[in-house]
Amino acid sequence: MITKGDKILFFSIILISFIIFVSFQVYGFADGKSYVLIEVNGKLYQKVSLGETGPNLKISVPVANGENIVEIERDRVRMLSAQCPDQDCIRQGWINRPGQMIVCLPNKMVIKIQSDKSIKEDVDIITF
Repeated sequence: MITKGDKILFFSIILISFIIFVSFQVYGFADGKSYVLIEVNGKLYQKVSLGETGPNLKISVPVANGENIVEIERDRVRMLSAQCPDQDCIRQGWINRPGQMIVCLPNKMVIKIQSDKSIKEDVDIITF
């Protein structure tokens, strides 16, 4: 039998979970200046600054099967075209928050957004 107190507890937990989820979506996981890092074969190809005054670019990136085109609009980035059979990287769409990434596995290309405050070279106790 579900009591009135059980219902209140259930809806309170759902409400708190929703508020936490929305706050992470709105405020992200890191503050500070954001950058787009484009890596090919595990090596940094280009680093571009993002923000309200950021650039509008289309970058042609040479990969194993031809070239991929990355589109950057101020504070977001996407894969515009790719030379891969499945096109999953294009279907992923725009990314704009630190920690998000687009991966083109056949071409060994990664596009990721990082914040200058999220880049840590030290090993923390949890990872160690």
